Amino acid sequence: MIDKIKKYIRSLEKEAIPQLSVNCVIFGFHEKTLKVIVNKIALGQSTMFVLPGGYVKQTENLTDAVQRIVKESTGLEKILFKQFAVFGDASRSFEKEFKVLRTSKLDGDAEVLKWFSKRFISVCYLALVDFSKIELKPTQFLDAAQWLSVEKAKTLAMDHSHIVESARESLIKELPYAPIASNLLPPKFTLPDLHALVEGILGRTIDRPNFRRKILKSDMIVKVGQDNSNKRRPADLYAFRHGKKTSLIDEYKLGF
Repeated sequence: MIDKIKKYIRSLEKEAIPQLSVNCVIFGFHEKTLKVIVNKIALGQSTMFVLPGGYVKQTENLTDAVQRIVKESTGLEKILFKQFAVFGDASRSFEKEFKVLRTSKLDGDAEVLKWFSKRFISVCYLALVDFSKIELKPTQFLDAAQWLSVEKAKTLAMDHSHIVESARESLIKELPYAPIASNLLPPKFTLPDLHALVEGILGRTIDRPNFRRKILKSDMIVKVGQDNSNKRRPADLYAFRHGKKTSLIDEYKLGF
């Protein structure tokens, strides 16, 4: 793994804009849990988890860099991203995470440590994807790409947990008028699914009976059938009503 990182750094020295990177927060929803895609990187005997990210090439448009980096780190292509933040504190670097290499017996690790110890700025992007349609295949210097619950993302390296929280705050701001729920849920969903999604985005519990009453009264969704898959009691299936906004319009007025 260290050899792959060294090879990546050598290519960066020739092609990349020094100390400018991209990080991507890709949200999905599965088993009533809001999740985010992360990458696993092995450093000797240690392991760290980070958001998909990488450096921008000198001759590359920023939007092109986002698509390239996401493909390299997750295998995903043609994902719609929105820029939501820039993280640029003077102390931002991976020096703490890579200091394990100072005492390792691997040759040439000083090269890796020097590069990742530099301060750098990250332009951050956000995407919402259908969990069921995603197949993760990292192709860069990464061990794995995988889903992690947003709550467990607090253990990410450097300040990446703060980037995830910033992305979730962006979702909260847009929840009243952007089609967030319909982008993360399948075409047909249950009320518990919708309830769990809104709780996951807001990061707090919502009274279930009150949520059900207000959502049904809002006329945003329509019953389209029942889910009879291995359940003692079939659950009603809903879809966002055709012609209506698929956002949770007036979310704050509804009192969730």
